Amino acid sequence: MKIKSAVLGATGNVGQNFIAMLSAHPWFEIDALYASKDRDVYDSPWMSPLDIPDNINTLTIKKLDVKNIIDRGIKIVFSALPSKIAGEIESELQANGIAVFTNASPHRMSENVPIIIPEINSEHINIVPQGMAPLIANSNCTTSGLVLSLAPIADLGIERVIVSTYQSLSGAGYPGVPSLDIVNNILPFIKDEEIKIERETKKILGKFAGNSIMPHSMEVNASTFRVAVTHGHMESVFVDLSQVPDINDIYARFSEYRGDLIARELPSSPDKPIILHSNPMRPQPKLDVMAGRGMSVSIGSVKIKNRTLSFKLLVNNVIRGAAGGSVQNAELAYKAGIIK
Repeated sequence: MKIKSAVLGATGNVGQNFIAMLSAHPWFEIDALYASKDRDVYDSPWMSPLDIPDNINTLTIKKLDVKNIIDRGIKIVFSALPSKIAGEIESELQANGIAVFTNASPHRMSENVPIIIPEINSEHINIVPQGMAPLIANSNCTTSGLVLSLAPIADLGIERVIVSTYQSLSGAGYPGVPSLDIVNNILPFIKDEEIKIERETKKILGKFAGNSIMPHSMEVNASTFRVAVTHGHMESVFVDLSQVPDINDIYARFSEYRGDLIARELPSSPDKPIILHSNPMRPQPKLDVMAGRGMSVSIGSVKIKNRTLSFKLLVNNVIRGAAGGSVQNAELAYKAGIIK
């Protein structure tokens, strides 16, 4: 029997990706959808790069009501709520024994809330106090791609990371950036984005010790830009290492990376978390944004100069960087026996 689940913020871009990924999920079933008001699913334009589920015409969206969620016997909620309202609602649901898997940012740096990417830090799930319903966050969309690229080289001694991100319009939600601002233009600032990347990267790659997570000691410097692409965030990454890397070793680390063993057993995990390209014209959003059903990070232009490794990457911001990350985290919690 599948576990009864609900999607909060179901009409937005991330919410629609939750619906698409959960519509035929082997472990979870959608019991209810919630948004700011009652409406039909078709009232909002379909923005997901995934196909519209065949059963979508059977789904209706209810006005968000915590009591209704509790009374329906929902076991899991997937939250795509706006950050300004997510924190309080998610805490109330958790306090009432409902597992919360959130794409929102308010809880990410909380002491008892892990930011999990199952391939990298599945053990961080153990920070959830025993007997308490889990509240588990996925990272900022750009952070997810960055940390997946750093995980295979973490043991080479990462000292500093400099990353410039070129982020698609879907990352700003719908209706998003006004056309007169973005057409024939690049926006050099995304509010709060740079500090999120810097903090979250260190937490995700930190060590789990006892009942706490010790952030990684690396220095992270991020610059963010909004560009006129529909889906997919590009990143230009420079990594200072404590030792001089070998280029063939780096190629092997990226191409052979599979991550934590438990992650390989999750339905939403891609066969290859990282896809390495030798063509200097790859990756590109037009060609690579749906790699691994949107869950793989594509890497190219790998170079080494002294102790500095550089490369470019592409991450699907609404699947791996958002809904897919939360669904994968719920699968991890189910596989680990934390939710039943």
